[in-house]
Amino acid sequence: MAEMDEDFDGVHVTEQNQRDDGWTFMVELGYGDGLIEYLVDVDRAYWTKLTDRRIEPEELVKVTFKFLLDKEPKELILKRFNLSDVKGYFPNYEIEIKRIL
Repeated sequence: MAEMDEDFDGVHVTEQNQRDDGWTFMVELGYGDGLIEYLVDVDRAYWTKLTDRRIEPEELVKVTFKFLLDKEPKELILKRFNLSDVKGYFPNYEIEIKRIL
């Protein structure tokens, strides 16, 4: 299982599962009583589309959570979702992620 070091306060990304077509990550935000866990699926084709494989899938998840936390509080983020679903809620997601990367 891969783990990411915490780049910013209270976010931890851990690979839970790897499949031929992608990955599932657990994301933990916050600490103690304020800890919230999320499960995020990342399709291999979508990861390639967004990153051209320049960064690891774990890093894409972390950058996505930074994006989401700029838009809404952690309590409003869905507890389980596929990364490709984000653009349905935030149409500028793909453009912003590609700009950040």
